[in-house]
Amino acid sequence: MKKRARARAAAGLSGFFAPHIAGTLRETGAIGGGLGIDGAVKADIAVELGEKQEIVVRNVINGEELDSCIARYIVEKLFAEAGVPGGRVHIEQEIAVPIGGGYGTSGASALAIAYALSRALGLASTPDTVAEIAHEADIVCKTGLGTVVGIMQPCRGITLVAKPGGPGLALVKCIPLDQSLRAITAFYAPIPKNSILTSRIQLERVRKEGLAVLKSIEENPSPENFMEQCRSFAKKTGLITPRIERVLASLRSVEGVIGASMNMIGEAVFALVYADRVEDALAALSKTKPEWMHTWQPGSSGVVVE
Repeated sequence: MKKRARARAAAGLSGFFAPHIAGTLRETGAIGGGLGIDGAVKADIAVELGEKQEIVVRNVINGEELDSCIARYIVEKLFAEAGVPGGRVHIEQEIAVPIGGGYGTSGASALAIAYALSRALGLASTPDTVAEIAHEADIVCKTGLGTVVGIMQPCRGITLVAKPGGPGLALVKCIPLDQSLRAITAFYAPIPKNSILTSRIQLERVRKEGLAVLKSIEENPSPENFMEQCRSFAKKTGLITPRIERVLASLRSVEGVIGASMNMIGEAVFALVYADRVEDALAALSKTKPEWMHTWQPGSSGVVVE
């Protein structure tokens, strides 16, 4: 008999970050800040338990079967916690935002899979315990550092991870946003993290600038300053691309846009704009020929098990 469960997690669009590598996975993480896109990542899980010590994981993302390091790590961890020797796990995922565009899809996938599988196995684990496994998976599979803790915390505004680490260690803050503001984003192309963060000098520059940005935002937690600091981070770290520079220039010329910056890390942009000027901003973005655009009320409900 198959056991089933499903969960959905917010995507976590990142505007800045600073890595923090420690001696344990629990202490390792990142500070950073960004916007949640509610319910953007869904996982539908079917589990068939077996007697043999063999675990078969099938992960289908948007109709395409992929060999997922994150899925396998989480399944093996939760099977061990449940005392299950083996079985088959089928994971159907729907991801409504581009992968590789700085939308935190790996961390969101890890959370959705972990929460749904925990429910399917009937585990009595606390949310933090389940999220800890998702946090570990994101780090071990080299897909993220601080995304999980930022996503799991509900926030109707700007999410700030002010202290790094896993669930229970990280400090997550929420900067409320006026209801008249909307977020828009446009995606152009993915940027593999391992293609740009390749030197210690660059990583140290990112760390230094990320910490400076966090300090500035905490001193002045306004949406205008958040967007300005994110743009400064993109420029000072050298992560911004020429195409994104041009897109941001066109966005900043639109009345009602209070700030725009680059997603971390992806060739994509995001902006905060007053609701009555969204169409003007989208029209400006359309001229830059993005692969995908989206507008939404910023905020996240964290992870919801259905």
